[in-house]
Amino acid sequence: MLPRPSLPDADPPGAETLGLSGEEAIQFREQGFVIKRGLVSAGAFRPFLDLWWRQPPVTTANMTSADPDSWVSPGDRWPDENRWSLAKNWMGRGAWPTPEDERRGAAVGERVGRLPHKLTRDLSNDVWRWHGIGHDPGFVEVTSAHPSVLHMAEALLGGPVKRPRRNRGIYAIFPRDPAGSVSKLGPHMDQSMTEMIVITYLHDVEPGSGGYTFYPTSPQLLYPTSEQALNWVATNESKDVMDHIKTNVQPIEFTGKAGDVLFCHGWMVHSAGIHESDKIRMAVVQDFNKVRPRSHMRWTAAGKHGAERVSCDMGGVFTFPLDKDDDPADGDREVTNQWIMDSNEFVLSRHRPLDDMFAEWNLGRLSVRGQVVDEPAWWEKYGLPLLPTGSVPRGGGGTPAVRLDKIARYQGEGRWKVDSHANEWM
Repeated sequence: MLPRPSLPDADPPGAETLGLSGEEAIQFREQGFVIKRGLVSAGAFRPFLDLWWRQPPVTTANMTSADPDSWVSPGDRWPDENRWSLAKNWMGRGAWPTPEDERRGAAVGERVGRLPHKLTRDLSNDVWRWHGIGHDPGFVEVTSAHPSVLHMAEALLGGPVKRPRRNRGIYAIFPRDPAGSVSKLGPHMDQSMTEMIVITYLHDVEPGSGGYTFYPTSPQLLYPTSEQALNWVATNESKDVMDHIKTNVQPIEFTGKAGDVLFCHGWMVHSAGIHESDKIRMAVVQDFNKVRPRSHMRWTAAGKHGAERVSCDMGGVFTFPLDKDDDPADGDREVTNQWIMDSNEFVLSRHRPLDDMFAEWNLGRLSVRGQVVDEPAWWEKYGLPLLPTGSVPRGGGGTPAVRLDKIARYQGEGRWKVDSHANEWM
């Protein structure tokens, strides 16, 4: 179904006021979202927008803020090499590999994962995801850790709120080539441990301009199909419900001004919006959670000698097959994690979905008291590199692959157990 825009006249009372009105609390409970207008001053974003225009993808593609024609489908002008803002720390020592590089810890062509600058063509529009700026402390201060955003996080989730240490960065969707295919939706759900997704606009976004598009009521429909309440574990019923959502739920395109912020449940089905305008849509995608005892990170280990990748389970166990040429006891293999996320660790609790999915939320019941905890970032807990160092420029960095035997112990029969440091800080 085509989306309808989120026009201000449809907002419940309280949209322009800090805090959660009774009507907004009801909307979140029933629809899974609330929009706060003008929550962050647009002027706070100016230094980072100026920095955006100076990044290599922009300058190499000859884009300028004064020439809107240069914004159209710049993907064919983007630089092929996009490792300019990475330290030489792959597996502790080398440059991040290209698909053609020989690699001791993985097969040639094995995926590297996200880079600080991810440049792609999604369905019909060119998209640049500047993940590297997401762990810049100054950028976090004016987005995820902005006092007004944290206030709303506590009003919705309840405390103690985990203070975000990074977000996914700036997602820029460019005007498409008029001769190309029309813009389309790609609805999906992130299947993560994120309890609340937050979207902040850095520029005004009008209807049809690629606004973040979401499917109201989708969290309420999906939640009871998961095996767990806090870690998404899909079931056969989940697929059927997802098909129903895509077919029968009319999506909403988040439209608004710079500084408008959308808060929605972490299991909201969503998509990049239909983008048929001549503007660049710039949004910050953010993850919020309560402070909770945590389990292991979502590590994934490269296969070797033709074997497939293996991910660890929630208990931090890798299980490699014993009937392959890939030696299961080989600890010299690349292990990576989804570093673009702030919510990178499974929740320790495995309890099933509750009768009331919002039983542990606040939704305005209690006054905001500033219950925000500066929990150590996952990369600090595990001593992993992430922030720019040396000659790496601002807005760069990222967690490289590490050796399996640096994070886990071999237990025989193809099983490796990861050492957990999730809760040592508590």
